[in-house]
Amino acid sequence: FYSYGYNATVVMVAQLARGAPAGLVLDEAQEEEEHSSPEVRVRELEGRIDHATSASALDLVGWRCECLALTQIAWADDLFQLGRASFLLARAYLDAGMPFPAIPHAERAESMLLASAARPEAEALLPKALLALADSLSRAVLAPGRRGRTSQKARGNAATLYKRAADAYHRSLLAMHRVFGRGHVACCPVLRGWARMAVGRSSDFALARRLLARELQIRSAKGVNDPTAAESAALDETRRELASNMLLEAKVASSGHDNSPNSLRAARLRREAIALLAGSEVEAAPAGTMEAARLRLQLAEACIELEAWGQAEAALVSAIGYTEHAFGCCDHRSAALWAELASIRMRQQRHEAAAADYEHVVTVLELLHGPHDERLIAPCERLCHALVALGRWRDARLALGRAQRLACARYGVDSQSALRIAQVLRSIEQQMPPEDQSDGEEE
Repeated sequence: FYSYGYNATVVMVAQLARGAPAGLVLDEAQEEEEHSSPEVRVRELEGRIDHATSASALDLVGWRCECLALTQIAWADDLFQLGRASFLLARAYLDAGMPFPAIPHAERAESMLLASAARPEAEALLPKALLALADSLSRAVLAPGRRGRTSQKARGNAATLYKRAADAYHRSLLAMHRVFGRGHVACCPVLRGWARMAVGRSSDFALARRLLARELQIRSAKGVNDPTAAESAALDETRRELASNMLLEAKVASSGHDNSPNSLRAARLRREAIALLAGSEVEAAPAGTMEAARLRLQLAEACIELEAWGQAEAALVSAIGYTEHAFGCCDHRSAALWAELASIRMRQQRHEAAAADYEHVVTVLELLHGPHDERLIAPCERLCHALVALGRWRDARLALGRAQRLACARYGVDSQSALRIAQVLRSIEQQMPPEDQSDGEEE
């Protein structure tokens, strides 16, 4: 198989795998056999890959397959070259979102690079090959089709993959320490990948927090000496990841008892997460992605639990901006966020802003569901409360009167909801100034 005479066959098979026409492939393969050696062809392909700006991920996988086949011909006895080609193919599969075919190539890359560890270039490449293996196993563990399986065999397979991935991350981290040093930024992708797998597979937030805190420590120390834009972006990404995991851990730890150990731990985690994001680009910049908006909502929820209303409001405003940009202003998700924002402003006794927010919610729900939908009852009641706090009695009576009509139409005149609203409406009418009462009678 490794003789030069098989060059045309290998090239033809690799190109057919990419979907090229059979006649054209045969002509090209014969031309390659006549005019190019395998070594030259590998270098040409790698040059094409390096300069390919518009190629698809599958194109890159096909080219890397071809590189591996030609490497097996050109350097049949060079374990480093074979290991390098296998590693690059594994990475191409990962970039294409295909972790399962990446696993055997990453495993072969590790074994071949270990066998040629006496060469400095092999020792330098080994940590990256181990990281590719760990990432392949981790993504296979977290694959959507695998995470929901409940059979005993599926759980056993997933547990085995998780154990293999954790072992590969550990070996990769040790190799990074040996080659680059313990505090080198090359360790950060290992720590990040391991943390994501720990959360996604086993909900081991404590392990993820330790790993991400270590990454944050490394990047912070690096940023002191080399504060590049890329490093600052990576540092903020680590803060987001760590804060998100801490907020998730806090949510799991909450038990509903104010003084229980779990509740106190959840409060501590929320405070640490808020402090981690305070004053950073993560908190100041508007949410530009769904992930960033989700983190803002987690942050707002944590701030609400801690009664940090100002920070909760800022986080919600940022999340609302992305939600309206992504889904439109007339969307039920946007309306829900505006209602939450109005509630926070009511707690801050900012009744004017809260009333404007509730009016916006009512308008959006009217456009979405029509003017007679029962989903208008709750925001009309809350709008009434804000207007009463402002002393706008006439507007408050109109808002609550609408809520009463909707409740009567939906639940009946004698329903508990309609009777409760009617009682509040009578109380408002008793407290209204005479001039507002006369305006109401004329209306």
